[in-house]
Amino acid sequence: MIKAGALLYAMFLVIVITLISASFILVNYYNSAYVINVIKQEQLYQDVNSGINYGLSFYKEIPINKKTEIDLYDDEAHKVKLSKKNWGAFYIITVESSWKNKFVSKAVLVGNNINEGEKVALYLADQNKPLSLTGKTNIVGDCYLPKAGVKRAYIEGKSFVGNKLINGLKRNSSKILPAINEELIKENEIQFSIHNPEDSLVDFELVMEKDSIINSFQNKTLVLHSPLPIEISNQVIEGNIIVKSGNKIVVKRSATITNAILYAKGIVLQHDFEGTVQLFASDSIVVEEDCHLRYPSVLALLGKGSTEITRKIVIGKDVEIKGAAFLYNENFDRKHQALIAIGEKSKITGQVYSSELLELRGEVYGGAFCKKLLLKTPSSVYENHLMDAVINREELSEHFIGVPLTETIAQQRIIKWLN
Repeated sequence: MIKAGALLYAMFLVIVITLISASFILVNYYNSAYVINVIKQEQLYQDVNSGINYGLSFYKEIPINKKTEIDLYDDEAHKVKLSKKNWGAFYIITVESSWKNKFVSKAVLVGNNINEGEKVALYLADQNKPLSLTGKTNIVGDCYLPKAGVKRAYIEGKSFVGNKLINGLKRNSSKILPAINEELIKENEIQFSIHNPEDSLVDFELVMEKDSIINSFQNKTLVLHSPLPIEISNQVIEGNIIVKSGNKIVVKRSATITNAILYAKGIVLQHDFEGTVQLFASDSIVVEEDCHLRYPSVLALLGKGSTEITRKIVIGKDVEIKGAAFLYNENFDRKHQALIAIGEKSKITGQVYSSELLELRGEVYGGAFCKKLLLKTPSSVYENHLMDAVINREELSEHFIGVPLTETIAQQRIIKWLN
């Protein structure tokens, strides 16, 4: 006969063994679930990175402002949602991937690999006048010049200093410049008058007293708008933000702007301002002396329709810009020819494009495209003359990613990760 104590002891052992076994099973389950979650999380990141690479490779095929589902490997297991939207002179590619309650999203700012094609230092349209150089002018890189060629000039008591007029290959230019990217122009022209319904629209007066306005690129674009002139001072504006004025925007040196875009008829950056910003104006942009615009900054003037004023981008003395300055005027007016003027000792690293006039007294480390050069002196005005100017294409880094100004360059590269 089995004693009652032995039976209780056996039941106790059964319960203990059951608990231990259940604990092992539970631990194994959670370990397996954890491993699966980690693997899936890593897979989501890999799929997002693959989606970014897909977006760069098939950039032209991706519709703008629309989410597209991509099956990366045609196996139904690696699907991502990919979208492309305009961000000033550049584009943002966003890729999303999800599994159950897990979600991964990445956004990148992309531009053109301008080192893919020809490395042009100067493209001067053929207006039947030669290029004339004087003073300590130095042009390094391949050039497209009028058939009339290039010659030395003597102006204001200065003659050309140097052994070679052009330090690079010379080719004949056309009467017109390489066509500017129409999509780039159209996408930004509509920003002056139309708000994207998917953006968050806020009256600038409601936030003008705030010390800082910061918005992640994972959120909707924050549009700060006013029909009146806007003055930005003692404020930090950073991230996924657009500032629009129906009149004029003045940015004081006390302001800090990073990655934002400004749209207005006229924009003024007051002296000593520093930041990373894209400026789009329809009438004028003025950058006063000693301003420093970090990469990738953009000055863009888009002139639409006829006007009674001279549309212009004026860059003062001792200004440093890393990015691009471009001007596109829809209607040519001989009396009011549009102009980019770059002041003495100013330095632009990147791209300069003027559909009409360019007055260069500073330095361009990259490429300059223009219909005609202009040189104003106290005594006269000269066409297609450069004096004490520098254009050096060889000094532009091989890693520089620029604005898709023309449609001839299709290769896209990442400028920066936005999240």
